[in-house]
Amino acid sequence: MIVNKMASTDEDYPDYEFEPFFMLGKAMYVPHYDKKHQWVSYGGEVKTTVELMTLGAKPEVKHLWKRSWTEKEIFKGRDRKCSSEELKYMLLNQHVSPAPAKGKKK
Repeated sequence: MIVNKMASTDEDYPDYEFEPFFMLGKAMYVPHYDKKHQWVSYGGEVKTTVELMTLGAKPEVKHLWKRSWTEKEIFKGRDRKCSSEELKYMLLNQHVSPAPAKGKKK
């Protein structure tokens, strides 16, 4: 019997987290470890977030090794266990600055 040891509560894998990835056909693109907004597939093929979104790749989350940049650049404190549509929204809005708080002037 094969036991899935990749559950988010499994303390045997403290360096794992729900991370975004893309599926483009049968090819999986995972986030690069160091380079923000770059995604790596089989054979070392690299595409940017914009390229994958333009090609219609489907974003999803999977339990992978943690990437240092995804929290700051994509999730920003939001739940990592999200639907494909929620993740797509986060990816599309990753470059948008938050609106200034009401009542505060610059």
